[in-house]
Amino acid sequence: MRKYKHVLDSIQCSNLCTNCRLVVAEYACDTCKNEKFCSECYGSVHAPHIMQKHQRLPIGKQLPEMPPCEKHPRRQLEYWCYTCLTVICIDCLLLEHRDHKYTSIDGVTKEFDTKINTNFQSIQSSLEYRIKQAEMLINAVETDSQSNQSKITNIMTLLRKTIDEHEKAMRQQILTIETEQKKQLEDYKTRLKHDLQNLNMQKANFEMLFSSKNYIKLLQTKQGFDDYVNRTNAALKSLKMPSRTEYYLERLDQLQIIQEKIKQCGRYVEVEPYQNAQLEKWIAENGTNQILNLKDRNLTDPDMKIVADLLRKST
Repeated sequence: MRKYKHVLDSIQCSNLCTNCRLVVAEYACDTCKNEKFCSECYGSVHAPHIMQKHQRLPIGKQLPEMPPCEKHPRRQLEYWCYTCLTVICIDCLLLEHRDHKYTSIDGVTKEFDTKINTNFQSIQSSLEYRIKQAEMLINAVETDSQSNQSKITNIMTLLRKTIDEHEKAMRQQILTIETEQKKQLEDYKTRLKHDLQNLNMQKANFEMLFSSKNYIKLLQTKQGFDDYVNRTNAALKSLKMPSRTEYYLERLDQLQIIQEKIKQCGRYVEVEPYQNAQLEKWIAENGTNQILNLKDRNLTDPDMKIVADLLRKST
């Protein structure tokens, strides 16, 4: 039990104010190294004007203890030498580095913090700008794609409509001519069939009279048969067979050429990047001049993009 009591006492002593050693310490000091104070002692110790610049730190938030100097082990590293770019102690500052430019480690740390955060902010701004540019380009790619697909849809729809309508018109014309020619030939054929039917009737009457051997009656009808023959021959002589008009599809072979031409239409060709050498030269000659007078330049949107990109690269 004594052993544990001793450990407990040691822990309690380590938490006491190093000035009065009576009260639990509440504060540390950024300058008074290895010292811990209760509220009352901190106020009394730091009452002198020279001590009032010290920074009070709650216990647990005090700055980490600086390592000792290799050349002067009894001294802590507290300063930064700008000339040698290294950390030094007070003895180094008074001896080897007495004519060098220096500052406190706290000062150079804050300076570095400001510088690195400024650089971080610059990088962040650059990254965010590039991300925004990438998003704009992605949107532009999508917009171009949708626009071009819409153009293809519209022109192909119109082309299909034209082809369908032209095909329908050609077929209708062929069918109309076919119908007209067939009607003329069918009418001619019907007339001939009718005449053939009359001929068969005349033949049947003649054969019936001839086979009956009633030659008197046969001779009496001779004039009728002769009239039929003469009339029919005259009609056949005057009857003209309808002519068959031949047609051909004019320039149909051109469709194969058009087909090849269609395949060449609408190829996705890369657009050359817009350039304005005169504008770029003028901006370059402007140098570091803070004022860039764009008045009366009649710049287009692509020109303004060139201006923005060049200005961004120069900053």
